[in-house]
Amino acid sequence: MPKPWKTLSASVTYRKKWLQIREEACELPDGRVLDPYIIIDIPSFCNIVIVTDKEEIVLVKQFRHAVGITSIELPGGMIDRGEEPLEAAKREMQEETGYSSNNIELLYTLHPNPPLENNKAWFFLARNAVQNLETTFDPYEDIELVLYSKRQFLEMLKEATFTHGTQAGPMFAAALKLGWLQMP
Repeated sequence: MPKPWKTLSASVTYRKKWLQIREEACELPDGRVLDPYIIIDIPSFCNIVIVTDKEEIVLVKQFRHAVGITSIELPGGMIDRGEEPLEAAKREMQEETGYSSNNIELLYTLHPNPPLENNKAWFFLARNAVQNLETTFDPYEDIELVLYSKRQFLEMLKEATFTHGTQAGPMFAAALKLGWLQMP
C-alpha cells in the first residue's frame, strides 16, 4: 500500500483572486526529497445535469478563452466559502438557466486533477426541471441556453461532442441513472 508523503516546508508563491499556487518540499517514504512539489489551490465546484419533464437536457454554451472554443456544458460553477454543494448547484442552475427543480440528487463527487489540484467537484441530477426564474449571470459570463432532446443528447454523447473533461462522466452517469443507457 502506498504511504503518504511528509511535508517538510510549504510556501505560497502566487495568489490572485481565487487561485493560489503552493510549493512544498516533500519527503517520500523512501527518504528522497521532492522539492518543489507544486499544488494548485482552487475552489471546489459543482455541475448539474438538468432534465425537463419532456426529457430535454438543459445545457449552456460559452466561450472558453483558455482553449479558444465555444463549449457546450453543464451549468455550474464554484462553491462559495461556507456554501453547501447542493445549494451551490441550485444557485448555479437558477443563475445560468432560470430553471429550478424539487427533485435533485447527487450523482457523485470526484477530485478533478489530484496530482496538481486540491479541490473537489460535485455532480448533481435535477429531474422535472421548470424554467420559472430569472437568470442572473456573473459579470463576465456570456452564456447561451440550449436544450437538447433525449435523442440529440445521447447522439452527442456517442459522438464525443462534449469536450469539458470533468463533465463527460457525469453526463454518462446521468444517462444511466435516467435509464437512457443500459449497462452490458
